[in-house]
Amino acid sequence: MGLIDYFKPVATWNTDKVRTFLKEQSDDSYNLVDVRQPGEYERGHLPGAVLIPVKSLDERLFELDPEKLTITYCAAGVRSRAAASVLNNAGFKEVYSMSGGINAWDGLIAEGDLAIGTAWFTTATKAEEYLALAWLLEDGARQFYAELARSFHETPAGEFFKRLIAAEDAHKETLHNLYHGLSTRSAGDDFPAAVLPGPVSETMLEGGLSLAEALRWLPGKTAQQALELAISLEVNAYDRYQIMSRKAIDLEGQSAFGKLALEEKAHLGLLSDELDRWLAHHQ
Repeated sequence: MGLIDYFKPVATWNTDKVRTFLKEQSDDSYNLVDVRQPGEYERGHLPGAVLIPVKSLDERLFELDPEKLTITYCAAGVRSRAAASVLNNAGFKEVYSMSGGINAWDGLIAEGDLAIGTAWFTTATKAEEYLALAWLLEDGARQFYAELARSFHETPAGEFFKRLIAAEDAHKETLHNLYHGLSTRSAGDDFPAAVLPGPVSETMLEGGLSLAEALRWLPGKTAQQALELAISLEVNAYDRYQIMSRKAIDLEGQSAFGKLALEEKAHLGLLSDELDRWLAHHQ
């Protein structure tokens, strides 16, 4: 079993399907959610869309009707996939991410539409297995942030990516300690490989995105695009730790996962603020 087998893809609609749907349906029959930053929304948005930046989505779920069909969109379809994953995990009945985002809506070609933002660990059953999968994702994210730090070392965004490298290392250590705290296996066992039913042949990031795919996508991308992707990774990580905190069977696990979730939330805020600064200076 490959690590990708643990993920369930988020459903997407292309812009033509979204246009047709919006024309045929009454405004009160669906949720249309713009998950970009306020500055992006002010420069143009789809008619009737409510602005809920992806970093605030979990806090504002009450503003949306979970029984209605929900469409999320962003600039290029990356953040909206992560948002759709959050809504799926929150129990929303039917959710679609608009592929290509508002760039595609405006007729721009979407470059490298990454399939990020998937429901978490659909076949995992044991606490140890969740910990092992989380550790592997943190390790993949660390490798990708290291590449982003190298690629954007001359920009302020590069400093954020350096800070995230250290944070991922700390999270890996926390997960490793939690595993040995609840496992009957000896501390010398090969974690996380010893926990999973088979070898993992690929390195994955949050949201079901492979490291290889992310590295193929990266050349030629701007700091804005890198920040948007990093935001999506942090949204998925935050959502995952929220879920793991609720499912933890002991107070130690609940506390540890809750702390990890808060740290991911803080990273999400910092990255969103940096994206706002970048947008203010480049548009």
